[in-house]
Amino acid sequence: MPLPCWLTSAPIAHRGCYDAVEHPENSLPAFRRAIELGAPFEFDVQLTSDDEPIVVHDRDFSRVAGTCSAPVADLDLAAVRALRIGPADLPVPTLDDVLSLVDGAVPLLLDLRRWKAGNAKLERAVADRLRGYRGQTAVQSFDPIAVRRLRKLAPHVPVGQASGSLQSAGKLVGTLGRMMLSNAITRPDFINYELAELPSRAVSFWRGRGIPVIAFTAHSPEEELLARRFADNFLFSGYLPGHYRTST
Repeated sequence: MPLPCWLTSAPIAHRGCYDAVEHPENSLPAFRRAIELGAPFEFDVQLTSDDEPIVVHDRDFSRVAGTCSAPVADLDLAAVRALRIGPADLPVPTLDDVLSLVDGAVPLLLDLRRWKAGNAKLERAVADRLRGYRGQTAVQSFDPIAVRRLRKLAPHVPVGQASGSLQSAGKLVGTLGRMMLSNAITRPDFINYELAELPSRAVSFWRGRGIPVIAFTAHSPEEELLARRFADNFLFSGYLPGHYRTST
């Protein structure tokens, strides 16, 4: 499918435009700041034990909430709703919360996170909600199986393969994941690759075959220059890219 121009032209806010105090990562205030900026933003989606898609990056809430070390997948929505993130004691958003807030105002990049092999419930939950959403969206996953499923479940949405150092994977799985050999089968619309691992022969190979590359994450103007050298677009965090400084 033709790739929408925002994926390769507009820097994407990583987990929203967040800070350590009033706008925690993956929170509605961080997403509101991105909307005010007019910036597309990326965020992470996982399933609760009762199959509700919620917005959180880590395997558990110990880092962002500090009071719960249970895996996200073991908590139901009621338990998640009782948690608070950041100094501002904000609730954990659901995917429905985010889609309702944004309502097409800026494009969205959803990163589907699964910490172990499983069924297609996460992909189905996301695809079902995006099917009725009127705004621009794209989805991605580090899991090639999820990428292949999303190509079938959400044919109207661009689907990307995420990769990078893959430190949490084993040696063999990490090596294969960095090479992204599965792209020959899954045929992602774009690649999202860890900036610290660029340049990469594998990324150059796939980019040379027409797959656009997005780098994650630039934290400074200097890193932005590096991202622009090796990728078509980039995710940003902790500073404002020139694209937005010159357009506001």
